Amino acid sequence: MAVTSFTDVIARLEQIIAWAKTTESPLGYFAALYYKMTLAVRDAVLRGEFENGSRMEQMDVAFAQRYFDAFDTWQTGGIPTESWRIAFEATKEDQFAVMQHLLLGMNAHINLDLGISAASIRQRDAIFGLRKDFMHVNKIIESLTNQTQSQLAKIWLPFDWLDRLFRTDDEGWIGFSIDTARAASWKVAQLLAFAPDRAAEQAIIAELDKNVAFFAKKIHTPGIWLQWMLRLMRRWEEGSVREKIEVLELI
Repeated sequence: MAVTSFTDVIARLEQIIAWAKTTESPLGYFAALYYKMTLAVRDAVLRGEFENGSRMEQMDVAFAQRYFDAFDTWQTGGIPTESWRIAFEATKEDQFAVMQHLLLGMNAHINLDLGISAASIRQRDAIFGLRKDFMHVNKIIESLTNQTQSQLAKIWLPFDWLDRLFRTDDEGWIGFSIDTARAASWKVAQLLAFAPDRAAEQAIIAELDKNVAFFAKKIHTPGIWLQWMLRLMRRWEEGSVREKIEVLELI
């Protein structure tokens, strides 16, 4: 189903979240986080924080459509991009912590989908006019980071301690840097915007998906010590899948 506005995107995310609660599906974890991010971007557009609000809505719609297409492909038995396949496949198992599900979703959506979406709405030199608004989204995401960590700590109490243990100057959530991921996505957007033809564009996307899937496998199966810690986290998480989705909805 195609979406054309913030309203459509928000409504579709609400449908996915409601379905995930009913079916106790971990697919609802990322959907709940993405829902809050979408609301934050929409509200920033309404406040006039972007140079071009209508362009940002167009960007948000293109971005969300890639997630919905991957979700629908998976739900109907198809094969999405490898990055999304790994993220979706993990929801069929009970061994992964909520944080791993969130990181797998963020990895596929930011590292793969974001640059592709930006290039899809602005080709050639027009891509450069998008840069300031593209980067402003980083600040909006950062404003939600502490709230997200607080909610994750409600699901697993020692989360804040573990996150600080693996934190660097610009990384939290066990080493995932949103700034770094979005900066890489901007480079991808420029590369795709200047792709000479459809074949070259598809080759770039295929190689990108391969690289992003490699990182997804690292999230899926990290080093032995970190994997042990994450398994422990999963064992001690509080609440049912539905209850954990509801915690994330309070970000």
